[in-house]
Order: sequence, then structure tokens, then C-alpha cells
Amino acid sequence: MEGYKDELKPKFKSTPTQFQTIIFASTDTPNVGDHDGDMSETKLTERQQKILNLIKESPTITGKQMSETLSVSQRTIERDLSAMQKKGILKHEGKDNDGKWTICQ
Repeated sequence: MEGYKDELKPKFKSTPTQFQTIIFASTDTPNVGDHDGDMSETKLTERQQKILNLIKESPTITGKQMSETLSVSQRTIERDLSAMQKKGILKHEGKDNDGKWTICQ
């Protein structure tokens, strides 16, 4: 395998309650880190993650229902939904009050 070195072999550790695997990355592998910056664009807030979970459970959920479930204003939900749509994480199909959410990732 290209870039393989004996010292990069995975290590396995176990105790009575856990099993651990350590995998080492080759330092001379090209392109490692090229996409590190991309994650910041798709990083979600805790509330946005909760919104995604609500949508997974019920794709036809409304902004009003989300705001009630998460105890925040409907405007806050709309801002989060808009931000996630701009990032390409979410898509809404149909009318505002009678549509469904699709998670794009």
C-alpha cells in the first residue's frame, strides 16, 4: 500500500469495559488537510442539529411546530432554516404551509 510504514500499523487496546483502535495517518500522504476549511461552512449549531432531527422524524413539520418544540421564536427557526438552505443542507418542496423538508446531506 502506498505510504505504508510499519510504525503506522494500527494499535489495539482493550480493557474489560472498552476496546480502542488507534489508526495513524501517514504524514507524507498528499492532499491531507486540503478540505479542512470546508467543515466550518457546514458546522451546525446545537439548535440547527435539533431542527434536522425534528425534520428527520417528521419531514412535513412546520416552522411553528419546530419553534414550539424547541421553545424559541418562529423567526429564530426561520433564520436557522434559511441558513441551512443557503448551505445546501436542507431543501423545502411545496408551499410554505403545506410542503415537506428534504435533508440534502
